Amino acid sequence: MLVLAFASHANAGGALQWSGFALLRASNGADTTTLREKELSAQLHVGVDWSPSPFFAAHVHLLARSDDANARRGHFGIVEAYLEARNKYVRLRGGAFFLQTSRENVDALWEPAYTITPSALNSWLGEEFRPIGIDASFTHRGLTAGGTIYRGNDTFGGIPVERGWSMRDHWITLGEWIPVDPDYYTSASAENDHRAGWSARGAWTGANALVQLTHIDNRGDGLPYGRLFNWGTRFDIVSGEYSQGDWTLAAESGWGPSFLIVEGVKYTTDLRASYALVSRRFPRFRATLRADDFKARTHERALTFAFLWTPPGHLRPGFEVTTSDGEQRVIVELRYSFH
Repeated sequence: MLVLAFASHANAGGALQWSGFALLRASNGADTTTLREKELSAQLHVGVDWSPSPFFAAHVHLLARSDDANARRGHFGIVEAYLEARNKYVRLRGGAFFLQTSRENVDALWEPAYTITPSALNSWLGEEFRPIGIDASFTHRGLTAGGTIYRGNDTFGGIPVERGWSMRDHWITLGEWIPVDPDYYTSASAENDHRAGWSARGAWTGANALVQLTHIDNRGDGLPYGRLFNWGTRFDIVSGEYSQGDWTLAAESGWGPSFLIVEGVKYTTDLRASYALVSRRFPRFRATLRADDFKARTHERALTFAFLWTPPGHLRPGFEVTTSDGEQRVIVELRYSFH
């Protein structure tokens, strides 16, 4: 109701834009934790943007999907909803949003630009982390400094430790609860311990390259709250990107401890996830090769090849093969974009 009211008011001002995509996906039905994918699934993403002036904007990202991954309220929801004020140097954003860290999820609505499914690192950030707060950044002569204060995300860290890393595009929505084991869930929007989390980042952007360092601290207390178990997670991410002509090289590496407290005993797990990709754009298609390395309780690797056909028009067929720990996943996707 609030989204419809927002859209109606914004459209009256003549600055409303709708965009998004619908996709139909078929796979071989891989059933390992890392590569799990339904044999047939569909998603619909809709972005509503209102920009009454060059200095102010509002954004809402809506999502509907057939595969809810056994989550509570997982079929439909709001992925992002924020207001933004900006000028040449400063940008202020308030609401629920993705943190500006990814080098691969750079398309509209935080979609991977080079593959069908994202790396293990960005799969985790999309599935378990969604700051709800205020983000501020300052950019001058290619240098950017930014910081975020947010609520929620108290359970951030449970997925890779308890359930295991995965490589899928299941973006958590506001109010959704995703199972991490038979007893507990994770939720990006639940605030249990009333302690604000924070993040800081610094970046350099050149003509063809970008380097960024990000620190995330959810300041979770590591205690159980009903069916939600808080995790105290501190995570650093260093990322880089280089583009030359039709070629793109991108890489990210993240590491840090995550803890919980059970009957007064503190248990800490060191998390680590990295990937590197090389992608080339051709006149009518894009080909990408990506290598992943990730560790929580176990150490795993994965290799992904993606072929995205980009003919004129709104349709984009795609094909992706991922292999990890002796298992293989094959995905064929048909995507229709609208705006």
